[in-house]
Amino acid sequence: MLDSCWNEIGYAGDRSCIELTKWSHCYNCPQFAKSGLSLLHREPPEGYLAENAEAISIVKDEETAETSGAVVFRISKEWLALSSLVFVSVLELRKIRSVPHRSGKYFKGLSSLQGEIVPVVSVRELLGLEREYLTEEEKGFRVYSRFICLDRGAGRWIFEADEVLGVHHYLTDALLDAPATVSKAPTAYTKGLFDLDEKRISLLDEELLFEAFNRIIK
Repeated sequence: MLDSCWNEIGYAGDRSCIELTKWSHCYNCPQFAKSGLSLLHREPPEGYLAENAEAISIVKDEETAETSGAVVFRISKEWLALSSLVFVSVLELRKIRSVPHRSGKYFKGLSSLQGEIVPVVSVRELLGLEREYLTEEEKGFRVYSRFICLDRGAGRWIFEADEVLGVHHYLTDALLDAPATVSKAPTAYTKGLFDLDEKRISLLDEELLFEAFNRIIK
């Protein structure tokens, strides 16, 4: 019987094979299965094993690469990010109640979140960033200032961002070192840099940032 009899006298051929009456289709015939298994015993073409090993190793590296999530936002012209582990929610701007003899440049006051009183701080002032440079007309209907609420396990904090992109992932091992200065944002608060589309994002060190928050209200 021909090795590829299914193409000659089988279901894909002229169907003159007498075994068709027994098996109804070549897929069910032992000869078809035997020919298929013989493909596994062929000698691989030159270079096949090396290429396959390389392809598998690349896939493994990509699958095992460690990624982390971060909330990406903009203050003035700086694109910043904070670990999603300390992120609580993005909120519409709401009323801030000043605290007599306490509210000022860095500590703006208190706001209510689901019945809880939360301190509002200015990351803009803390990092020495400028005011929003876009006018309301330039922002249009897609760009909104928002409050971002954070919590590292010892109480919540709120600060204002000029724009919020949401949660994005980055390769932990691929973080770039921060230069001596990242615009006006002090390097001391920058853990590293990563790229998102055409944006260069400064990943802030949440531990240092929360320490600064605590110093603000003391």
